[in-house]
Amino acid sequence: MTDDLPAVIAAIRGADHITAICHESPDGDTLGAALAVAIIAERLGKQAEVVAGDPIPPFLAFLPRVDRVRSEPQLEPDVAVIVDAGDLARTGSIAREHADWLKRATLVNIDHHVSNPRFGAANLVDPSAAATCEIVALMLPELGITLDAELATCLAAGLVQDTHTFAHPNSTPRTLRVAADLVKAGAPLSAINRAIYADKPFATLRLWGLMLAGIEERAGGRVIHASMTLAMLTETGNDASASEGFVDLMGITRGADVIVLFKEAEPKRIRVSVRTSERADAVAITSQFGGGGHPRAAGCTLDVEIDEARAQVLATCERELARGDAGGR
Repeated sequence: MTDDLPAVIAAIRGADHITAICHESPDGDTLGAALAVAIIAERLGKQAEVVAGDPIPPFLAFLPRVDRVRSEPQLEPDVAVIVDAGDLARTGSIAREHADWLKRATLVNIDHHVSNPRFGAANLVDPSAAATCEIVALMLPELGITLDAELATCLAAGLVQDTHTFAHPNSTPRTLRVAADLVKAGAPLSAINRAIYADKPFATLRLWGLMLAGIEERAGGRVIHASMTLAMLTETGNDASASEGFVDLMGITRGADVIVLFKEAEPKRIRVSVRTSERADAVAITSQFGGGGHPRAAGCTLDVEIDEARAQVLATCERELARGDAGGR
């Protein structure tokens, strides 16, 4: 983990105040990492804030200091630490509505997505890390910060969510060593797992039932896809965060090489989550639509109606399978 590490450490140490920025539709990794960065900054004697353009999903309400998260920057631009965002646009409304603020800030980019273009003045991008929280945890000795239960809980949330509680193949020996240190410091691993993956309201189960009822297959069952529409959210009384975890449920389908979940954010704005086996590259699929992520898990957004999004993305999935079957030629 050497990609601009000294520059990132120097930027954090040299700042008077630090704004930690999450990606849109915040999950446990971006929010856990951002909260951890703010805690670190305050322990180094700086002013700090955490910013997320979209609302915090209810299942992350257990995180320390989550009630202090702001929807827009309030500190004067100094150092902005952008965590778990494959590119600057991934910060959503922050990039769109606060572009001038971002231009006046020194951008520090900490991420683990292989598609990250290193958009910061200082970049720490480690695609071998299972989560951005893993990277932040490994930075602590360089910053002279000691783990405690508060920091460990924030960081463990990212590891739990991005590894599906260490069930995904992105869990490496280093990931498990980091997790062991977090648990030793007081992270309640079982409670975090339950909050993120098991403690679902009845309304969420109703939504999942509708999504499962519409699940379909293509390419002889090698491509499995489902959709979450605005009508489904209205009918079940949910918001978009209720889809969290559903793509992992789809992933248990035997014989599936590509899993796709289409999520209608607006009538002509469709967010797409893609998961793949080793026989297909999720980044190769999503990059066709300006997205990115990891070879096994990636995402993109299409500004079209949901039927058109399905047609475009599923055709690309089938081409990617054909490319993989041909040995990548």
